[in-house]
Parts: sequence; C-alpha cells; structure tokens
Amino acid sequence: MSIDKNLVRRGDRDKDLIKRLNSFTEDFRQSYDEGGPVKPIVPIDIGEYLELGVQIANMTEAQRENLKFMLEKLGPKKK
Repeated sequence: MSIDKNLVRRGDRDKDLIKRLNSFTEDFRQSYDEGGPVKPIVPIDIGEYLELGVQIANMTEAQRENLKFMLEKLGPKKK
C-alpha cells in the first residue's frame, strides 16, 4: 500500500491559506475611525418602567385604544 503524495500535507499550505484569507478581508475590512460621535445609551430607570407598566395594566380598554392611537400618530412614519 502506498500513500498518495497529493494527500500529504505540506508545511506552507497553512501559510498560503492564511494569505488568501487575509487578501479577502482586506477588500471588505471597514474602519470606524472616521465615524461620527456616538450617543450614549440612556440608562433605564426600572422604577419608572414598572410604574408605567402598572398604569397601563390599570387602564380601561377605551383608554388603551386612545393610548395606542396617540402612539401611532406620534411614532415614526411607516413606509
């Protein structure tokens, strides 16, 4: 039984693969150095969040429909 020489790993195979992968990433790499300022995320106050949930839970069906209507009018425009 003989070993097929085409199946034997060669030492430079991994280097060639890494070079090829790096060439692809250079084409698609993005830089974020030129981006604009980042707005900090406003922390959520859990107390206010829970209080709002309780208020909504205690609303009547008519009040919920009115709130839904107002939020739809104030919200972003649908395309």
